[in-house]
Amino acid sequence: MEARIRRVYVKLACALSFAVLSTAALAQGDAVIDEIISPDLERREIREAAIDSEDFEFTVYAGGVLSVEDFGTNRMIGGSLAYHINEDFFMEAAYAESELGLSSYEKLSGSAPLLTDDERDLSMYNLSLAWNFLPGEIFILDRWALNSNLYLIGGIGNTSFADEEYFTYNVGAGIRVLVKDWLALRFDVRDHILEHEIFGEPQNTNNISAQLGLSIYF
Repeated sequence: MEARIRRVYVKLACALSFAVLSTAALAQGDAVIDEIISPDLERREIREAAIDSEDFEFTVYAGGVLSVEDFGTNRMIGGSLAYHINEDFFMEAAYAESELGLSSYEKLSGSAPLLTDDERDLSMYNLSLAWNFLPGEIFILDRWALNSNLYLIGGIGNTSFADEEYFTYNVGAGIRVLVKDWLALRFDVRDHILEHEIFGEPQNTNNISAQLGLSIYF
C-alpha cells in the first residue's frame, strides 16, 4: 500500500515538473518570436488636412477667359458663393463679366460693326449643382500632400449682351486643391450653351470658359 502511494506521488511530481517546464518553454518561445518578427519602427505623427467646418465657400475668379462663339476669346472676371450640402454635393451661385471682340463676319467683311461698345459688354449669372466625385491628394516635391477634389457641375442661368438676355445652360468640371483648412485653389472649365439671333437666324452656340480662382471658407 505504501509503495503504491509513493508511486502516485512520484507521478504527480513528474506531471507538475513537466507542466512548469512546458510553460517556461512556451514563454521563452513567444519572446524569441516577438524579437524576430516585431520590427523596431519609429512611429510618426500624421495630421490629416480637412475642410473647415463652415459650409460656405466664397471664390474670386481673377484669372479667367471666355470664348464666345464667333466673337473670339477675351478676359473674364467673376466670383461665386457656394453652399456645401454635404461631402459629396454643393450648390453654387456665380456671376462673371467679359467683353466681346469682333465677330468673324466683321473681320472678313470690313463693314460697319454689328455691335456698339456698350453692346459688347457681357455679363452672366447662373445657379448650379456640383458633385465631388473623386477625392484624392496632390503631391508637391515629395514634401507636401494637399487634399483635392474633382467635381462635375451643371446648372442654368442668364447671359446678357447686345442689349438682349439669353437663357443659358452651363456644364463643366473642375478641381479644388485645399491649401489650408479655410483656403483652397479652384480651376474649372465650363460650356455655356445659349441661342441668339445676332446674325439674323437662331443659332445655338457653345461658349467655353476657363477660370482659376481662390476660395475662402466661412
